[in-house]
Amino acid sequence: YYNIRRISKIKHHLTSETSAKVINATVTTHLDYHNGLLLGLPNTAVHKLQVAQNNAARLLTGAKYRDHIKPVLYHLHWLPVRQRITFKVMVTIHKTLHATTAPAYLKELITLYQPRRTLRSASDPWKLEVPRSSNKYGDRSLQVLSAKLWNDLPPELRAPMSQVTFKKKSKL
Repeated sequence: YYNIRRISKIKHHLTSETSAKVINATVTTHLDYHNGLLLGLPNTAVHKLQVAQNNAARLLTGAKYRDHIKPVLYHLHWLPVRQRITFKVMVTIHKTLHATTAPAYLKELITLYQPRRTLRSASDPWKLEVPRSSNKYGDRSLQVLSAKLWNDLPPELRAPMSQVTFKKKSKL
């Protein structure tokens, strides 16, 4: 909110393109910071981030407080915060599985599913193994949630493809 307030004070001195760049550089980078940690947040915490994103979108477009925010976000090509977090984590998982430059610590967290006996699910080579956890906080971890979300994707999205293609197809 500090950055949003500061930008609103100088917005009349900036062009719309420049204010979009400033908002992107200050506000959306804060929303994207540590998406792996934000993945399991409860709805109350995500709501606070969503309100900040909504205020930034209203500042950028000049929308009124009473206007519905979904068309504004759609016009700006911004995903809502919960979907944005999921999208960014899925892009990271895609990079980890299909790119050669992925960090080793991420490759250690992700293991491909290999059943002990012949199953129908063995035909999908890009399915991830979901680690077991014994409590609700373990269920919210990046390792568990990202594997569940990745396995919920359609098989054609899990297959190897370029990162640009993956981003386009997964936003639909």
